[in-house]
Amino acid sequence: MMTQQLSAYLRTYRWPLVALSLLSIQALPLWAKGIGLALLIVLVWQEWHIGVVLVPITAPLYLIPVAITERAGVPLHEIVLLVTVACAGIGFIRQRNWPWQWHPFDAWIVLLLASATISMIWVVPEGRGEALRVWRWLIVEPVIWLLCARHALMSGAMSQWLQRGMIVAGVVVAGLGVLQFVGFDLVPLLGDKRAFSENVVATGNIRRVASVYGHANNLGLFLERVWPLAVIGVLGMRPQLNVRWLAVGVLALGILFSFSRGAWMGVALATGLLVVWHLQQRRAIPFVRLVGALLIAGSALVFVAVLTRGDSIGSIDARWLLWQESVTWLWQRPWGLGLGQFYFYHNPEYGRSIMDARLIGTSEQYASHPHNVVLDTWLNLGVVGVIVLGGMMWHVVRRSLVYGSSHLTIRAAGVMLVAAFVHGMVDQFWFVTDLMYCFWVAVALILYTKVDMPDTGRL
Repeated sequence: MMTQQLSAYLRTYRWPLVALSLLSIQALPLWAKGIGLALLIVLVWQEWHIGVVLVPITAPLYLIPVAITERAGVPLHEIVLLVTVACAGIGFIRQRNWPWQWHPFDAWIVLLLASATISMIWVVPEGRGEALRVWRWLIVEPVIWLLCARHALMSGAMSQWLQRGMIVAGVVVAGLGVLQFVGFDLVPLLGDKRAFSENVVATGNIRRVASVYGHANNLGLFLERVWPLAVIGVLGMRPQLNVRWLAVGVLALGILFSFSRGAWMGVALATGLLVVWHLQQRRAIPFVRLVGALLIAGSALVFVAVLTRGDSIGSIDARWLLWQESVTWLWQRPWGLGLGQFYFYHNPEYGRSIMDARLIGTSEQYASHPHNVVLDTWLNLGVVGVIVLGGMMWHVVRRSLVYGSSHLTIRAAGVMLVAAFVHGMVDQFWFVTDLMYCFWVAVALILYTKVDMPDTGRL
């Protein structure tokens, strides 16, 4: 009887208890971390689907690892993933039920794993540690999460949990950035951030905030991906004071204060696609007029973005130089540089650089990626990786078009991928921890959401 009452209590208050356990693990002393970890294990053991939701929403804290000793730390999302896999695995063994079955999309996953593993062959000696870290953090662990998410999504209506979890993560990250902008920085309370830049940086005539990240652009990249999941829930509703609109408002402020022009354009594209989709279904506005209005609005946004950060317009020139350098490397090494190796070829300190002299002494001297999704994927995974990325995008976006008309969550996930990919042509797309998990969240929502279950998109 006591056990049943405790179980019912844990189910009723699971989300406040989850928040308490995560906060204890992340920010409190070691003894409190142990209590928080024990509580997390109990909650995930009772319902391991909770862990599936928690992994991607804790990924933004990858630069603020959980301190185990003065020097050693483990990212929170890795701890949650380990607990989730352990609890789920033990449960499957006890039930003698191995849930994995071959799915057509699995061929692309196998090719991704193979290309990433093969690329480890030609990494430079000083880059082996980074290659192993990238292989573990950005390739293997997210794929393991995807397999868990697939089983969880296909066995029930967990898509709303995942959608809500991503929105909550975005609101928290954006809220921390907004507080930084007005002079209250709470991020140091979460632990020591392993980044060289400040949380608030003055650039020209603006102040940019980074929230939990090392750079304001990373804040914009993450919030840009959360944005469609939140906006889809308020389309067709009047602006009003409720949780949905409050979430959209906080996300909008976070994106604004990142002053990432790429994120602004990505958000504008995502919003435009969602609005077009919504109005076309309602036949509220003729398509030609609607597209014309969006083009005018987009042009105005580009103009405002350039004026707002006019002093840093040189970033466009820097990207062009990085693209030229990357193309030169690919001409010399068409199989790529290896997983996570761009920095060790680009930075002159390692003696291999063909970097343009105009980048020396700027922040781009230490760039770890070429600011282009195709070049970045080719340099990391070779031409096979580019084919795999293209195949996966084609597979999931096409399915989002088929089912998105009737299933709002699938629609939002498809728009997320398209907007992120367009932005990725001039910035990062997926070779960062939180962005990689966002990619797989979108894939999971599109491929494995049960389309025969009711979906209103309302949160």
